[in-house]
Amino acid sequence: MAFAEITLDWQIIAFAAAGISVFGSAMLIILSRAFNMKNLEQTAKTEFVYAASTVFIVLMIIGILNVGEPILVNIVRCLYLSAFGLNCADCTLTPMVGSGPGITGTPATTTIDYMKLYMETPVKCAQDALYSIYMASIPVESAASVYMEVFMSEPATGFGIKAFAERLKNTTQMLSFYLYIYYVLVHSLNFIKYYGGFFFALGVLLRAFPPTRGAGAYLMAAAIGFYLIFPFSYVLSSSIALPQAQGGVFTPAGGCTAAIEHGSPYYICNLPQVPFDVEGMQCGSASLSKLFEGATLLNAYRDNMLDLFDYKVGFIGSLTKTLVASICLGPLVAMIFTMTFILNTTNLFGGNIPEIGRGLVKLI
Repeated sequence: MAFAEITLDWQIIAFAAAGISVFGSAMLIILSRAFNMKNLEQTAKTEFVYAASTVFIVLMIIGILNVGEPILVNIVRCLYLSAFGLNCADCTLTPMVGSGPGITGTPATTTIDYMKLYMETPVKCAQDALYSIYMASIPVESAASVYMEVFMSEPATGFGIKAFAERLKNTTQMLSFYLYIYYVLVHSLNFIKYYGGFFFALGVLLRAFPPTRGAGAYLMAAAIGFYLIFPFSYVLSSSIALPQAQGGVFTPAGGCTAAIEHGSPYYICNLPQVPFDVEGMQCGSASLSKLFEGATLLNAYRDNMLDLFDYKVGFIGSLTKTLVASICLGPLVAMIFTMTFILNTTNLFGGNIPEIGRGLVKLI
């Protein structure tokens, strides 16, 4: 749901709040003149100007969003497609959020949707990597959990592959952490997407009355900042940094035709290949002979298996860099731009009329 699609609700609230404020100010002007109260009349006139400025600000924001949001969405769409080597002018594709094998997602219609798409790509690779780790951990954990005595005196475990089992556990915990942060961000973005208009309307309501004017101005600026500036800043910074970081994680494939067939740019996740048949080792793994056979095979390929999950040059290392860039650094950079925007536009929406002019100069 785009911001423009929910303007009717907060327009009604904003105009109702401004109307009440204007009516109250007009009544105060009438009463102050009737009782010859000059100070009250001056205050009522000032409040009347504030109420009129609230209406003007709401109309300005409506115009900016109706005109500016589609332009921003088209820009971030081109940035997203260019990350996969696709030309947005030639490829008339609206990417799908949350799509996958057998899953039809929802069309990306806002900048928030494209921010989720940027994070979604490495996360899908991380999910595939977790599945591969799960498959590999079945024979590894079975062999590593065996306890035996060597020469009837010294205990030994794991047939010498305990190190690889620990590497699998550490990798699983690390990827699970990034997936957890990803889902926290996605649910937060969904909340902002559908309730940004509500909080802007609440800010307009607070902006119309003297005691809460400052809080209303801040809430209006925050609603615009988190709905529009935060995802746009993320996409802009990610379009510069992520294509290089993602080079070792996935490979774009199929061009625009494959992208249209899959609902989003199609890519191949460069998962490491286990050098033996892991699924074949699961059959009969409870038997002692099969366990010893699997342990012997794992020891034979131990160095190769450790290299696959090397944190410096292996796939997991490249995936970790991409996850850090897309889920940690990208939102941090976007938050800096967003808070700067909120700081400068709070005065623009603020209660002091002289501050509105200075706030507009800062914003420009």
